[in-house]
Amino acid sequence: MPTRDLPLAALLGKGARYSGEMSFEGRVRVDGSFQGRIFTEDVLEIGESGVVDGQIDAATLIVAGLAKGDVRAREKLILQPTGRLEGKVDARVLDVRPGGRISAQVRSGEP
Repeated sequence: MPTRDLPLAALLGKGARYSGEMSFEGRVRVDGSFQGRIFTEDVLEIGESGVVDGQIDAATLIVAGLAKGDVRAREKLILQPTGRLEGKVDARVLDVRPGGRISAQVRSGEP
């Protein structure tokens, strides 16, 4: 099933703030601010207004906002034109769309 076809399991809306730990199945989108640890075997999307600061461990990560900290994408990381990565990034496949910005230590490819 293509990434975007997974049903949206949860949404942290624009203006919402959360700190702590989150794990989930399916696809979750962050349009607000999250600080802490996120783990999923599925898809995490960070929307244009979204900020995630902390540790991310996802199968697939789509970043249109800001991902900051230790970021791991076990299958694929897609950095959209409005997306930013800061910190340390480990991605099996790194797909950076024109305009996406990276200020990070990056490791990509097979482990």
